[in-house]
Amino acid sequence: RLSFSDVGAQFAAFATTGKIQRPLITVAGTMDALLPIDHHARAYARKVAAASNHKRDDERDDGRRDDRPAYRLYEIQNGNHIETYQDFFPQLELIEPHAQRAFDLLVNHVERDVPLPPDQCVARGGSISEPPAQAGHCASLFVP
Repeated sequence: RLSFSDVGAQFAAFATTGKIQRPLITVAGTMDALLPIDHHARAYARKVAAASNHKRDDERDDGRRDDRPAYRLYEIQNGNHIETYQDFFPQLELIEPHAQRAFDLLVNHVERDVPLPPDQCVARGGSISEPPAQAGHCASLFVP
């Protein structure tokens, strides 16, 4: 048996710091029962925002902000983690088409330097757009 544990060091290797190194898009449903949006997607967006406000260790202290990779959160109104629930609750929105659109946007951003649309709430029946129909977070998690 070991007299000490390196669990802390191992945990630090995959801890959620928000310090992203590549462009990243999160697509999350507002009605996700498995990964509640405020505890997962929005919490991660807050981590990324906090990390982007701090200077990196290798930066000089000249007041310049570092150029972090793009991060976007697209919230899908009435979206749920389990898409088959739509069979019983037709008010739920399928997330997969929005995830495919987000992936296409990410590819265009990486390969062609096309700017990503800003964070937004994608209304039921809507799509990720520039300019967004509703910027930022969805005000209501469920819309009948």
